[in-house]
Amino acid sequence: MSVAVIGGTGIDEMEEFNAGRVIPVHTRFGDVQIIESPAHPGVYFLPRHGLDHSVPPAQINYRAQIAALKTLGVNCAIGVCAVGSLNPKINTGSLVVLGDFIDLTRHRAYTFFDDERGPVVHTDFTEPYCPEISRAIENACADVGVGFFSNAVYVGVDGPRYESPSEIRLYASWGGDVIGMTNLPEVALAREAGLCYGAVAVATNLAAGLSDSLLGHDAVRAAMASSTKYLQTVINTALQLIPAERSCNCASNKALIL
Repeated sequence: MSVAVIGGTGIDEMEEFNAGRVIPVHTRFGDVQIIESPAHPGVYFLPRHGLDHSVPPAQINYRAQIAALKTLGVNCAIGVCAVGSLNPKINTGSLVVLGDFIDLTRHRAYTFFDDERGPVVHTDFTEPYCPEISRAIENACADVGVGFFSNAVYVGVDGPRYESPSEIRLYASWGGDVIGMTNLPEVALAREAGLCYGAVAVATNLAAGLSDSLLGHDAVRAAMASSTKYLQTVINTALQLIPAERSCNCASNKALIL
């Protein structure tokens, strides 16, 4: 089994995940740089925003990144992301295991199956996130003794602006729990590629209209930094709890042409 951790703000600064050998991977969708763990063979770290954290969410080449993991033989991945909370039960600093999504992104390449080079494929999303990876994350939180919110609904937006209070009220009325700019189309492409993919988010702020303060990226980075110690432990523990044999349906997607 080969596993990847996909991370952005805060995660790409952790030495645990960025101190390994950089592997350049070429795909037909673009080139990607992935870091191989020096301590754990078969474990990789994919910095979403690039090695220097210079690529904004809407400009990330998600297709190339997922294809690169597939090229390396990765079959399981844990996505880590920063989110705003739409749910008053999810406080700043809380860990959130994602269970479903609402995709509001509009300007991203969101599928592998949109050109003449491959077949027409309609992918089932009854279980948007791999139940085995999600269970591993939840069990890791329990083992570490960190509280978490499970089966959260993620609202994906393009950014780079933050949302208006009216938008937040609307998304919350739809059942959204958290909102962010990076988990879509990552989760959808992972499923199309046949990867087992689960995601854990850190609630770095209350969304617009739910907080008395203005939103800013510095506050997001500070909140991620404060969660570094326990988040790193949770991720490392979850990696050890992922089953060696997959019994889910994620791997049934085999149509992707690399």
